[in-house]
Amino acid sequence: MELLAEPFVQPGLIWILTGIPGWEAQIQHLTAQGHTVVALTRRPQMDELRLALTAGARGYLEALSSHHILSQAAQTISAGGMWLPAELVTHMIGLLSPIMEKNASVNQDTTTASGVLERLTGREREVVHEVLKGSSNKRIALALNITERTVKAHLSSVFEKLGARDRMHLMLLAREQELC
Repeated sequence: MELLAEPFVQPGLIWILTGIPGWEAQIQHLTAQGHTVVALTRRPQMDELRLALTAGARGYLEALSSHHILSQAAQTISAGGMWLPAELVTHMIGLLSPIMEKNASVNQDTTTASGVLERLTGREREVVHEVLKGSSNKRIALALNITERTVKAHLSSVFEKLGARDRMHLMLLAREQELC
């Protein structure tokens, strides 16, 4: 068994395992008291994700995630963000697509898909394409033969150029502009 050099502790976060009796009520009770709760699951599922978010959880991830992933999730959530599995986010975007298409037809935007793409470099477009496939930074780095740090730099640039707050917002913008 591998021992970690530093224990995984994130003050202010409470981690609740889904699937145990009363887990949803625990999340609701704790969030009502002002605590920030993260739901840990044995097997990510859309229905369970919906229940966790409805109960007030700010994150949802696999209980057996690596120390690195748990730490990243804790930092993101502590900074006010949310943490969701990429494959479930991609699935959610697919479910929201018909709604967004309806809204796009009502609110005709003057920005064209090609105009959005023209703001990005070739490598940034490749990174966006990988994000839209639900790839993690690590997978993007491997696919494009670049470092994870470079992936993060490209994503920061893309977020700034397109006015996206995070990956989820980027995916919504891409769907809205029919880039995927």
